[in-house]
Amino acid sequence: MKVLNDNELDVIYGGATISGTVINAFTNIIKVLFDAGHSVGSAIRRISENNLCPLE
Repeated sequence: MKVLNDNELDVIYGGATISGTVINAFTNIIKVLFDAGHSVGSAIRRISENNLCPLE
């Protein structure tokens, strides 16, 4: 293994540009949008089929 000096260590770049936290936030947003779409679609279907629970 090569031993690096201080000047060589200063020019090392690494790591991901997108962290796991950012990816997790995007997946949570997608899940929320999917669940909202599912709820809206279900409500539209129930209204169109006149299959609503009575309010009485």
